[in-house]
Amino acid sequence: MLLLRRCLGAAAALLVLVTLAHAEERWFETDALNPGLGPPPSSMDRSTPMSSVESFLYLTARGHFSDAAHLLDLTDLPRADQATEGAKRARELSVVLERKVVIPWGSLADRPDGWLAGSNDDQASGRVRRSLLIDRMELDDHFVPLRLNRIKAGENADPVWVFSPQTVDNIPRLHELYGPTELEKKLPLWARAEGFWGMYVWEVLFLPLLLIVASILSFLAFGFLKEMGEKAPQRWMRFLGRSFRWPAAIALFAAVLGTGTREVLVVSGVLDAILNPVLVIAYVFAATLALVLIIDEVFDRISKSNPNELADPENSHLRSMATTISAARKFLIVIATLVGTGVVLTSVDTFPNLGLSLLASAGALTIVLGFAAREVLGNILSSVQIALNRSARIGDQLIFEGHFCTVERIHFTYVQLMIWNGTRLIVPVSYFVSDAFENWSLEDPKMVRPILMTLAQDADVDAMRKVFLDLLEREDDEDVHPKERAAVRVIDQDVFGLKVRFELPAANPATGWDIECRVREGLQKAARKLQSEGTSILPPKPDDMPEN
Repeated sequence: MLLLRRCLGAAAALLVLVTLAHAEERWFETDALNPGLGPPPSSMDRSTPMSSVESFLYLTARGHFSDAAHLLDLTDLPRADQATEGAKRARELSVVLERKVVIPWGSLADRPDGWLAGSNDDQASGRVRRSLLIDRMELDDHFVPLRLNRIKAGENADPVWVFSPQTVDNIPRLHELYGPTELEKKLPLWARAEGFWGMYVWEVLFLPLLLIVASILSFLAFGFLKEMGEKAPQRWMRFLGRSFRWPAAIALFAAVLGTGTREVLVVSGVLDAILNPVLVIAYVFAATLALVLIIDEVFDRISKSNPNELADPENSHLRSMATTISAARKFLIVIATLVGTGVVLTSVDTFPNLGLSLLASAGALTIVLGFAAREVLGNILSSVQIALNRSARIGDQLIFEGHFCTVERIHFTYVQLMIWNGTRLIVPVSYFVSDAFENWSLEDPKMVRPILMTLAQDADVDAMRKVFLDLLEREDDEDVHPKERAAVRVIDQDVFGLKVRFELPAANPATGWDIECRVREGLQKAARKLQSEGTSILPPKPDDMPEN
């Protein structure tokens, strides 16, 4: 009984497989194919997708449009009009194919069943097909497909591959949109002759001229907006000029190039396959750049950008705001770049699967690119880390590798530090994050700056203490604060004398060094004066020291 059940199960599975295999071999059935045309030429091969396209191109190139009409499914046309209208649409389709379509020969199988070798996971291969997509073309506000269908007309007829009825219905409008313009029709015959690389002679002459015109117009637009951004009386006009000078120049260049190659003189398929993705990239890049520049302008308005102003101890909240805004700017730039890249990958019809291929690829190229970009990605992540943990904010004053610096900018890949002498120190973000540094502005900017002096063994420390406190009284209370932290301590002693530390409280690291220098100079003057008056202060000179 168990053996019988297994046999029945195997038979049922085999029946399902046979049924599915039979379903895969299906074609579109019709009673008659193009009855208004008469019998097709005996030399015409319509048995495979590749042979049908080859036959169509061969016949139309020689002007045999009536014969080429047999490669169109004219089902939607009245039988009486199929002969004349079929030849006309064959001619129009040949023009559209020549001007706007790059034939995907790699996906045109040379088998009657349309089978392409490959994995079953790939929708374009590894299965029997009865309809095959040649291209998708923009028509009005949507895309329409150019398709080959496998048609079986009658019980005893062999299936053939012809252009689908929907494709035939769209041919007149496609020809009107992509066919030769009125200006091109008026060109001399020599200009409409075929040149090289599949281009016409007029294309070889017209495209460089169009590029020059587009460059001049974009240059003029850039200059106008630059002038407006610098000299316009209203703030909003200066804002627009600064934000849109580069995006407007790029978009205008692409618009002139696109209009010239679509409306004035429609270029052929080879050039269109190159220009279409270039124009899409230009438009998306211009829009992304405009968004980034607008964000920059807005953020510059709402936050202080002068590091000296931000370094003021009272502007701690502004330093945090400037750092947060810098991080938000980076985040928005990354998001805008990713969105723009996604729009490009999904909009360029020439490479419909490019985005998926890049994401799914795990080959050698991806590994090489990832290895090469590891430093850049690491720096970008490090800059985000600084913005989040705020270990160094824009305007913070710090000691980095012995330099007294102010954080001026935190970029994607490097930190720009302004050294006290006015020079800039450029540090990779990853190195800046991993190396230790002193941040004098992180919490409370108040600090004690030590002034070390060597005095005589019997020096009057109290006298120097009084001098030190008097010097502090002359300084601004806002710069020397809190004064109760001022102290004079004898911290060590050796053969040369007493080691005395004068502790100077400084409220602002930016001004503390200047005050320290002034106080040190005042202490030296007071010590020499007291010494001259007979008070022991300074250690003896080396020549005056007793010999052992």
